Amino acid sequence: MKLINYLDRQEIRDDIEPLFITAFPNDERPPAEIYFSNFINKPSTTVLYGCYLEDDTFVGFTSVILYKDICYIFFLAVKEELRDQGYGSEILSHIKDKYSNKVILLCYEEVSKKYKDYKLRLSREAFYQRNGFKINPLKTNEFGVIYQTAYYGSHTVSFEEYKEIFLMGFGEYASKHVKKV
Repeated sequence: MKLINYLDRQEIRDDIEPLFITAFPNDERPPAEIYFSNFINKPSTTVLYGCYLEDDTFVGFTSVILYKDICYIFFLAVKEELRDQGYGSEILSHIKDKYSNKVILLCYEEVSKKYKDYKLRLSREAFYQRNGFKINPLKTNEFGVIYQTAYYGSHTVSFEEYKEIFLMGFGEYASKHVKKV
């Protein structure tokens, strides 16, 4: 698999954008224009990768925010028809290798039986754990959605660091909507 930086080939947006819109609910993603402009406006701290097989088949995408010794994966998606074939793990493996000098942080929707999609959330959590991620002792409320954080690497990430990552990656308006649970 190859990861292509959006800055190097902006035409990959045509592959990424439909998946970005369908893989994440409206309340869990920014408008597409804001999302894609972020990678052009903040290239030293935000990176978007299109993920392709060697034959150029589009598999999915991931985006990261780089902050001090932390690489925060803020979106990762695999095309629906290609899920459960190991591609998500392969993407994570590439990120862990590329940013091996950093703690890799991510978040996922809170896992609780109170949610109708409990089994899906549990499956998502198990996926990250199979890929070496440990539960970070931090839950957040972002625009009314509760997230669990997880990390891969040498240390946990504090709420203060998380808030700084959010501020740097998404701006002041968004960072004001991040609360510790």
